[in-house]
Amino acid sequence: MSCVEFFSVIVTKYPEDEDHAPVLEDQAHARLARAQDVCDGDLILAAFDAASHEADYFNDQYPASGFEFSRSCPCGVCIHLADHPGPVVVLADWGGVCDPHPADALILIIPTEERQLRPPSPERSPVNEPLR
Repeated sequence: MSCVEFFSVIVTKYPEDEDHAPVLEDQAHARLARAQDVCDGDLILAAFDAASHEADYFNDQYPASGFEFSRSCPCGVCIHLADHPGPVVVLADWGGVCDPHPADALILIIPTEERQLRPPSPERSPVNEPLR
């Protein structure tokens, strides 16, 4: 018997406007995961605001490529979680700018095994090219 965890969050439709890159994967495969459970290659779509429990979609989705969190990281982003009382994970690094999240934070992902890795298109930035 498996354990089921329920999350009290609001998952809205991915924004389709000029501020958000189009999602090139099947959004029907989107799943909630705790940041500590995100795997390399999972496509990250959104994090959730702790107060409102609403999805905060990133302007462009990106594949996770996590590494260890350092409270003394000089990136300028990690400092915001340096005093976080619990564990923190870093889901990606964009050339010296980290993406840290509390380990128990909810993240909306498309898991690696569900992704239909496609060749890069002109709309995708080099940061978001599929992992090979």
